[in-house]
Amino acid sequence: MSAGTATDASAPKPAGADEIAHYRGGLIFCLMLAVSLHTIDATIVNVALPKMQGTLQATFDQITWVVTTYIMASVVLTPLVGWAASRFGVKRLLTLSIIMFTLSSVLCGMAVTLEAMLGARLLQGASGAPLIPLAIATLNRLSSTPLERARLMALFGMGTMAGPVLGPSLGGYITEISTWRWVFFINLPVGALAVIGLTITMRAGNRIPGHKLNLFGFLTLALAVGALQLGLDRGESEDWFDSSEIIAYALIAIAAFWMFMVNSRTSERPFIPGVLFRDSNFVVGMVLVLIAAGNMTASVVLQPPLMQQVMGYPVLDTGLLLIWRGLGMMAGMMIAPRLVTRFDPRLLLLIGSAGMAAGIAPFAFLTADTPAMVLAVPPIFHGFGIGILFVMASTIAYATIPPHLQVEASSMFSLIRGLGQAVCISLTVALVTRYTQINHSELVERLTPLRQFVAPNSPVAQQSLSVDKLAMANLVVSREAAMIAYSNGYIALFCASFIAALAAIWVKPARKNANAAPAPMDH
Repeated sequence: MSAGTATDASAPKPAGADEIAHYRGGLIFCLMLAVSLHTIDATIVNVALPKMQGTLQATFDQITWVVTTYIMASVVLTPLVGWAASRFGVKRLLTLSIIMFTLSSVLCGMAVTLEAMLGARLLQGASGAPLIPLAIATLNRLSSTPLERARLMALFGMGTMAGPVLGPSLGGYITEISTWRWVFFINLPVGALAVIGLTITMRAGNRIPGHKLNLFGFLTLALAVGALQLGLDRGESEDWFDSSEIIAYALIAIAAFWMFMVNSRTSERPFIPGVLFRDSNFVVGMVLVLIAAGNMTASVVLQPPLMQQVMGYPVLDTGLLLIWRGLGMMAGMMIAPRLVTRFDPRLLLLIGSAGMAAGIAPFAFLTADTPAMVLAVPPIFHGFGIGILFVMASTIAYATIPPHLQVEASSMFSLIRGLGQAVCISLTVALVTRYTQINHSELVERLTPLRQFVAPNSPVAQQSLSVDKLAMANLVVSREAAMIAYSNGYIALFCASFIAALAAIWVKPARKNANAAPAPMDH
């Protein structure tokens, strides 16, 4: 029997707050603590990347794997949360996730090689996957009225914004007064407090009704996404398709995705129902969240090494200047829900896209001597546009999805968001790395005074060369080559913002359905 024909009598009644919590306010605080722990850790590391690069002896494209590994591990395992919660119980799964997240954070801080760091980040991202979905589910069960649910979801939204707002500045401050290792060690007392708080405030034995797991569908999708990400991460260093390794990753990704599609079409319980992709609003929402998430994460990953290694900004100043994008996002996400009921969603899409484009455009014209004001003000508009697009993507994606497909839609939506973050980081970092080398070669060819020293027939060929002057010339050339490459990366992000504006063409108005569940907000 389909979910749409189920009677109200057969549907499980929502649990009351007394059945879930010993102390309702304390449980809400602990849930927000766990969510903030997860979201802050996704951004706090960005400012410390240049310092970590030296300690772990990694190249620029390799050190960004610290970010992409965390994102992909979290996103790929997110669709399993509903099944795991129904099998093991919410409290047990939440507690275990926080304990593993905290222990893996300590392992990250202790890492002395890039391989050890990536392994610890993989475990950290995987253990953090259940935190946000279970927090949302528990807050929904704690609310007895739609108004109360809206207030708790607003509170949850503020908790998720702790990452982009507090993460960069906190990471910069910790790295400045100590070492980057304490960016991870600081999770130990916070995680311990969250575990103790959940033990005291949450009742055991509560389970969220889940669906049967299509293991083959999950494994093939995870393999396809993992192979794709490995190919993108390793592509630049291995010269892309001139490498048999990259060709192997591509073939594995294609084959695994093909098997996933076959399973989705033939299975009675597909991992992701194909009907979702026949809903144009859901497809548009996925495109929007992919662009918005990719723009947000890639811009935050590019800015710290640009400011510290090319422009000469200290770590603390870098963290403080990254706050403004987070504040703009917070403003956009707070204002957008109030505007959805008053304006056409297509107009809001255009406003969000315009804000995102206007905020990223000045970064395409940066120089090594750009003042701090230019690095602080445009990101406010960039973040504001991204915040609006996040809300609109969630609103549009779920507008025409039937209630019985909300769980599967949410899983796919989260997967696409994380995939957008990881893929956009890999592509922009590969672009910056490649064009830094190309620009360096082209700029050296145009240094006429330097040619006089090295030309074999030059009248000064027998004179001793000044090593200091050559080193200084190379330093200037390297800085300008990197500056141009970063500008190219920001131009790519600028172009992506226009795709979000074009997506408004395919948005359809929501069908009026009194029985439809409210669309969940994916922050």
